[in-house]
Amino acid sequence: MKWLANCLNSLYSSSCTSELATNNILPPIDIKELSPVVAVDCKGCMKPCAQHPLVPSHLNIDQSKPLHNTVPPYAIHIILMTGKTDWPSRIEEEGLARAFTQCIQKRKNLDKRPFENRYHPAYFGNTTDENENQRVIVTNSSLPSMYSTTGMDIILLPDNIIIANITLKRVDALLDYIFGKPCYQAFSIYPCPFSSLILVCGHGTKDRRCGTVGPMLQKALQQASLQATKEEGTTKVALVSHLGGHAFAGNLVVYTYNGHRAIWYGRVTPCYCKDIIENTLDDDKVIEDLVRGIFEVKSKPNLACQAKLEW
Repeated sequence: MKWLANCLNSLYSSSCTSELATNNILPPIDIKELSPVVAVDCKGCMKPCAQHPLVPSHLNIDQSKPLHNTVPPYAIHIILMTGKTDWPSRIEEEGLARAFTQCIQKRKNLDKRPFENRYHPAYFGNTTDENENQRVIVTNSSLPSMYSTTGMDIILLPDNIIIANITLKRVDALLDYIFGKPCYQAFSIYPCPFSSLILVCGHGTKDRRCGTVGPMLQKALQQASLQATKEEGTTKVALVSHLGGHAFAGNLVVYTYNGHRAIWYGRVTPCYCKDIIENTLDDDKVIEDLVRGIFEVKSKPNLACQAKLEW
């Protein structure tokens, strides 16, 4: 009876826009070889800077601990397009974030996705181990849903797709589909329209440092993005919930190459935002003093800059 109910449900579910087979795993990512990352030194604006607001000194941002390797490896990033920023302090205790967190815990170490569909540390550690860390990050974002008529849109990275109409009752089946288990529901799937996505931690109910610095960075990044020469509409800046390392605020992750490379930064101030747009988005350069971690799909060490990026 359960099987029959699932079949009937699939008849009335949203059709899969990309015509992906719902009883199989998502196909491996078709990705071109990424350009190598180059480390650069950057000190931001001239001091003192009259152009950008200063990060308040009373926030006590940690300026002493090393940033390198402060992001644990992960395989998938699920971004919920909530359209708001007033999330609870612990998003895993409410709504879709709670449902995803609970269902992921039940499936721990059951991810059967292809090697190409996961993020891997790019410049340190073993990048060829099939049993590499399978951690899944679930993050609320200020991005509004674009396609859902019921429920909510989610962005799935590194697949770089939007899956629409996700409700509490559909999370379990969706994770079956993502993780490669038989699934008898259909999902509406759309290509993500952003070639680059910058996610800035602005989770004020979690930590006042990110709640203060996050909006400052979002504004500075948006202004710098508008002034850049990149194609209009391909870069999106959004506030997100907890990214970890609040002591290093501002924290952000820059997804480039249609989500196939992730560069995590910490201790970012508005004075660095123009450099991040011009260097990281346009020229594959990372600001070494701010880098917390770099992750890629099918990544291989860049031996040309191994000495500077081997942490």
